[in-house]
Amino acid sequence: MHWGTFSLAMHAWDQPAEVLLDLAPKKGARLLMPRLGEPVEPEHAERVEPWWRVVDKLAREPEPVTPAATTLPKAMPWPID
Repeated sequence: MHWGTFSLAMHAWDQPAEVLLDLAPKKGARLLMPRLGEPVEPEHAERVEPWWRVVDKLAREPEPVTPAATTLPKAMPWPID
């Protein structure tokens, strides 16, 4: 199953992962839930780390205030060291 890449559903983006994480031990299922784009070898996979919780928390935190734009000098010596 692919999840978390596109927001196309009516539920929270992390709901499928949370439901699977809850149900898998009850059903005796082994989960493999790599980070988006992470290569994984199923035979050597460790236990599931709920990485999406950190991503979701970071997404909800306010953006840091960015400083005012800096201006570039009119000329720079060459070569730049």
